[in-house]
Parts: sequence; structure tokens; C-alpha cells
Amino acid sequence: MLKLLAYAKLNLVLRVVGRREDGYHLIQSLFCAIDLADEIWLYPKARGIELLGPEELGPPEKNLAFRAAKALLGENGPGVRIVLHKNIPVGAGLGGGSSNAAAVLAGLNCLYSLGKTEEELKRIGAGLGADVPFFLGKSPAWVEGVGEIITPVDIGLPAAFLLVVPPFPCPTPEVYRLFDEFRLPFSPRQGIPSIPPFSNDLWPAATALRPELRKIREVLESVESLGVGLSGSGSALFLAFPSRKDAEKAKERLLGKVEAKLYIAQPVDCGYKIVG
Repeated sequence: MLKLLAYAKLNLVLRVVGRREDGYHLIQSLFCAIDLADEIWLYPKARGIELLGPEELGPPEKNLAFRAAKALLGENGPGVRIVLHKNIPVGAGLGGGSSNAAAVLAGLNCLYSLGKTEEELKRIGAGLGADVPFFLGKSPAWVEGVGEIITPVDIGLPAAFLLVVPPFPCPTPEVYRLFDEFRLPFSPRQGIPSIPPFSNDLWPAATALRPELRKIREVLESVESLGVGLSGSGSALFLAFPSRKDAEKAKERLLGKVEAKLYIAQPVDCGYKIVG
């Protein structure tokens, strides 16, 4: 048996810089892994892949953790029972599904001594989802293209974040559809920016889909912090702080003032952790 932590991520900066002919959008984004994590247990079995978890996971065949195991082990390889405990909110732009896939790839590589390199795992991960390769490497990272160009960076990060997760998702395809529908301009390609501010080109589209985000952000901006941002396509917003204590004070202040779940998280230097 092997236990893993699959960490969430924040997009501290997200630029949409173009679109390929196949419709995929090109981005530049500063990814940061944080210690809000799903827990995964891998149990070896002779044949077959089994996924156990909460009902909201849906059919196993559509789950990224299940698909990751199938992609790595193949039809004739050993099997595995995957037990998944979700802590990362779904549909919030925090990368939980991609993180799960990356952790399963790395965990199975260890469990069965498959000898795959990080780059080999990233190639498999890229076939599962654009964010999966990031979670197999170091954090923070500057991510470009459709997620396949990943450059670890040495940049000063806030000590803590307060995540504000509303009771609704912002499906990524819908947000990008609105981005295109509104003919929002592409940002120029630039180097890695300093933070704050925490800019996100998807904000106009996300708020068109969910106008409630604007009201939540207004409340958050009344709290003293290093800045407010939107992660991915939403719906999660975040505030940045110079210390965990400051984040805890802000959480106390916001309780009851926003209809959202509040999580305190701190940066970590990788996308997953093998616990043992």
C-alpha cells in the first residue's frame, strides 16, 4: 500500500496569449502548488483498476485518477485499487483532478518500480489533461503553451493564502467559450511578472458566467492583504498574505460575510508527496 498527497494549485497570474487552429487556448501562467491536498491510497492487486471515493466523482471511466492508472498500467499490466478522499473543491480552478492523475502516475511508478522518468510521466500526463504535467514537477513554475511548456522558477511567494470557494463551479470550457464569444483581446507574450498584482485574463468571462463573483471580490478587497486573485477559470478566489497568522485573522473577519467555504493554504515546492 502507498499513501499520497495530491496538492491543489493556484494560478497567481494567468494570461491568454493566443489560440491554436484546433481551438485550444495558449496561456502564460504562474502556477503555485499549495498544501490543500486530496489523499490517495494505492493498493496493489493482480488485475484490473478499481476506484473508490465519494459519489460525486461520477463514473470511474471519466475520472482522471482512474484514467491515469489505465494509461500507465495498460490492459495487461498489474492492477490497483485507488481509494480517493477529496479535500480539494471540484470545479473551482484548483486543479484537483489533474493533481490526482499526477499523484497516481507517480505513485504507481513507485509502487511497481516501473522506472519511468519524470519526463516520461509528464508525456503520459499531457495526454490526460493540460495541467497534469505541472503537478509532476517542481513549484512554482511558469507554464506556457497549452500547459506543456513548464519552467520552474525561483520567485518570492506570499507565505499564505486564504481560498474563498463559492458554492458553484465555473466549468473551464464555458469560461473559455465566453472569452471567445466576447472577443476579448489576447495579452502580449511577456516574461515572468512580479507579484502582486494577481492578474487573470479570464476574469471578465468568469464573471459573465457567474456575476456573483464580482460581489464576493468586492468584500474580499475590503480586507487588508497583498492582493486578490482568481485561480484558473474559477470559481475559487484567493487573498495573499505575508504570514499564516494574517490569513487566519482575515478568515475570522470574513466568516458569515461571504457565501463560500474558506481554506487557509501555504505554498509547497512540488505537486504531490509520497507519504509512505
